[in-house]
Amino acid sequence: MKKLSIFLASLIILSASSLFADDWVVPPTALPQQATSFIQKVFQGSQIWKVERDGRKFDVKLSNGYSIDFLGNGDWVNIDSEYAPIPDAAFPPAVIQAIKSAYPQASVIDAEKEWGNYKLKLNNMMELMITGNGQIMRQKFDD
Repeated sequence: MKKLSIFLASLIILSASSLFADDWVVPPTALPQQATSFIQKVFQGSQIWKVERDGRKFDVKLSNGYSIDFLGNGDWVNIDSEYAPIPDAAFPPAVIQAIKSAYPQASVIDAEKEWGNYKLKLNNMMELMITGNGQIMRQKFDD
C-alpha cells in the first residue's frame, strides 16, 4: 500500500510539473493590447492563426507566415519571417535609416530585440546589431 501511495504521489507531481512546462494554446484575446495593436499596425490585413503562451511569453503565428514572440507586457522580442521582408513599421525610424544607408537594397528577415538594441538578419546574409537610435554597433556576414 505504501508503494502505491508513493507511486501515485510521484505521478501527480510529474503531471503537475508537465502542465507548467508545456505551451498552452490560448485565444488571440489573451494577448496584451499592446501586442494586438502592434500586429494590426505592422501586419495590416493578416490574421492571427495561433497563440501559444509559455509562462509570461506569447508565441504568435500569423496567416502571412510571420512568427512573433511577445513578452507579457506586449513588447515584441523576436520576429521571424521565413525570408519575407519584415515591414519597416516594426522598427524605429532611426534603425530603418541606418539599414537603408548601409545596405539600400536589403530587407530585414529576422529580428530580435535586446535591451533597446536590435539584432537583425538581412536578406543579403548580413547580420547587424543596431542601437535604438540607429547606430550600427556590429555587422558580419553570415555564411
